[in-house]
Amino acid sequence: MAKPEEEQWLERVKNGWASIPEFQIDPRRLKHLAIICDGNRRAATQMGHGPWVGHRMGVEVINGILEAGRAWGITNLTFWTWSTENWKRDADQTRFVMELASTYLKDPRTLDNLTKHQVRFAHFGRKDRVPTKVREAIEYLESETKHFEKLHLNLALDYGGLDETARGIGQIVEWIKKGKLTQTELIANPGIILGALDSQNQPNPDLVIRTGVSEGEIPHTSGFMPLQTTYAAWKFIPELFPNLTPNILLNQIKEFLDYDKRLGK
Repeated sequence: MAKPEEEQWLERVKNGWASIPEFQIDPRRLKHLAIICDGNRRAATQMGHGPWVGHRMGVEVINGILEAGRAWGITNLTFWTWSTENWKRDADQTRFVMELASTYLKDPRTLDNLTKHQVRFAHFGRKDRVPTKVREAIEYLESETKHFEKLHLNLALDYGGLDETARGIGQIVEWIKKGKLTQTELIANPGIILGALDSQNQPNPDLVIRTGVSEGEIPHTSGFMPLQTTYAAWKFIPELFPNLTPNILLNQIKEFLDYDKRLGK
């Protein structure tokens, strides 16, 4: 059972995302926002709680960003919550995170909210290594929301860029074996590769935000969507993910929108 202090923190996080600033994003400038949700454990430790409690707060922040993105006109949101390397973590922590994922994904309110706002849910990463109840919940949400197109919500769970690339190459090899694709066609149109990745049929990320990057730290991308983020802008911010607020997020978005990418011109 959660301690009263944890519930108070949870309530503050919820209240922090209850009021979304008014803003409208030009979809020609920003369609796809991706966030690397870093710092859950550090935030909990700083608050004097067990490190895993931060993951629970992170779920509420994801809910808040989903509402903000919908209000601001973002059409694609991706959250990287668990990497292929994270399985090396403490077994108890892994169980906690997977139980949390299962609870959130199976909660009827999650599907109700997605349905109400016509949000399509998709999973990026491997399904074969997550617990059965998590996989079944993911597949159920994907099936029940597959006809929605207003907003795409992507959960990168057991995701790694190298792993995704390897699976994509395997898919392309299968296409070539079955005569659906030739090497000449692939070389002439390398964008075909993107159609073999987890994000197929979605626009590539325009902006990637990684939270929890301390001042003086040399940031890294951890191999996140390496092919899809070739021309994405990256923002590395010190705020730990549970401490993210609507205003902090909006300020990062505004800075991105004010920046004029040259793209080799």
